[in-house]
Amino acid sequence: MLALIQKYIDLINEILQTNRIATNLAQACKLGQNSKGSYTLDNGLLKYQRRLVVPESVCTDLIIASYCSLAIAHSSKSKTKELVKTRYY
Repeated sequence: MLALIQKYIDLINEILQTNRIATNLAQACKLGQNSKGSYTLDNGLLKYQRRLVVPESVCTDLIIASYCSLAIAHSSKSKTKELVKTRYY
């Protein structure tokens, strides 16, 4: 169980680091710096409508980790999708 928690923490750290340095998010970062549209920068993290922007390179890992952690509680795919959508963009 502890290994699963550590793996999830590592994934969150990767998402945060990738959010800050992803070159494909540069245009959105410019909008966030000026608070234009729905993008904002919060402590160096790009957000869209207050949800953390997840770069494509880690999206699949996030979905899998979210589903696996909820699967223990017998969650459905739709519940997993809803949970991810409320926190991440």
